[in-house]
Amino acid sequence: MLDGKLISDDNSRTKKGVAKMKKAIAMFLMLCLVQAALCAGAFADGGYRIKAVDPDGNPVQGVMVQFCSDDQCLMGKTGEDGIAAFDMPAGSYTVHLLKVPAGYEKDTTEYPVPAAPDLVVLTVRPEGAAAAESEAAEAEAEVIDVPQLGLHFETPEALRNMKGQFSWNYDFADDGLLVISVSYLAVSKADNDAYKAFYKSFIEACSSGKEPPVDSDHPSWASGYDEAPLYNIYVINGGRGENELRELLLKNYGLGDETFTALTEIGSDGDCRFFYNQYAPEIDSVDEYKPMIGEFYDEFETLLKDPAPYLSGLKLSAPEWPKVKKVGETLSFKTSDLEGNTVDSAELFSKAKVTMVNCWATWCGPCKGELPELGEMAKELEAQGCQLVGLCTDAMDDETVATAKQLLSDAGAAYLNLCCTDEIEEDLSLQAFPTTFFVDSEGKLLAVPFEGASPETYRTMLADCLAQLG
Repeated sequence: MLDGKLISDDNSRTKKGVAKMKKAIAMFLMLCLVQAALCAGAFADGGYRIKAVDPDGNPVQGVMVQFCSDDQCLMGKTGEDGIAAFDMPAGSYTVHLLKVPAGYEKDTTEYPVPAAPDLVVLTVRPEGAAAAESEAAEAEAEVIDVPQLGLHFETPEALRNMKGQFSWNYDFADDGLLVISVSYLAVSKADNDAYKAFYKSFIEACSSGKEPPVDSDHPSWASGYDEAPLYNIYVINGGRGENELRELLLKNYGLGDETFTALTEIGSDGDCRFFYNQYAPEIDSVDEYKPMIGEFYDEFETLLKDPAPYLSGLKLSAPEWPKVKKVGETLSFKTSDLEGNTVDSAELFSKAKVTMVNCWATWCGPCKGELPELGEMAKELEAQGCQLVGLCTDAMDDETVATAKQLLSDAGAAYLNLCCTDEIEEDLSLQAFPTTFFVDSEGKLLAVPFEGASPETYRTMLADCLAQLG
């Protein structure tokens, strides 16, 4: 707004004002020429150069660039080579792309530049690119749904361009505790998808007795991918809280309070409460993972120290707690053996002091791997007044029964094996293969069911059961 007091009809004052204005314009033009010359010289000497390119790497002319330090900003415009040059000493600067030519998207993002003068390349996107990228990101959002665990995870937008992948493992411990372990998988999504396809074909080949495929392009698949632990999620039922959780972690895993840096409640559903935890040793020794995961390390470290993005995509609900057979409960069933003969468990168990029931499957590698030694163990048990019985959990049709019989014959495992039924499968509620039960002559469980293939452990457990019976 002009103040009328500054307007005068005095000719002399008007002439002096015009003269001063001409002088100021001349000085300004001179400064512009000097700065242009300095910028040209700096460009030749390797000063800061900001280059704007399209997604294909082609230079974009006419982009208005603002080059800023803490106390000043310089303006520049990209030429035919897509470059705007700035004669500034080494320091801390940022760049804003204030204006772009028609056909390109506006971008006011603040980009940092290197401390030392260098060429900085920034990408200018065509109009509509942001929407397309958003739709692509939405389409690529991975969703993990495991009702058994009450686990639902949808990759949040901030993590959809991860170099690596998340990997989940879980363990239903005794006393109403579920542990979900989340690891960082140092492998790209494409390689992980290829691995899953390969693994599926591998399992299908093994299950049908065919020669398994070999992937010479990914020899590391034989030993698995490199993984680094990130987080643990705990679910505890019965309305119990942190104190009870710590007691169960100590009882089941030997983890005392000194192991934790924090144990944070993150939600609840029904009588279940959910907690998040990061182990102190993993944070203290995080550098140890550098050689193992190489170029993936920076992303892993960021995720490890800031779980917020991961937790934002996680939803938990009450899991489907497995029916775990407890010591003292009775196994009772009716079925047939692989030859078609009817078998009543009560009659079967009455024939021995202890019966070892080994639950296995024709598709399970560890199960098949221990069959030869189980054939020898059957003779040992018989000499002690005990017996070994196999329960082939997938032997519910003629084809699988034939496969099971062939596997047992090839392994020299000449002990009684039974077919499974839907009722037996539901009653046992197996979580792992093989799983082995030890029962007395009345079918009462003498020990906690053992999960895994370990003939030496079987022998130890059998000795304990016999000692228990006296």
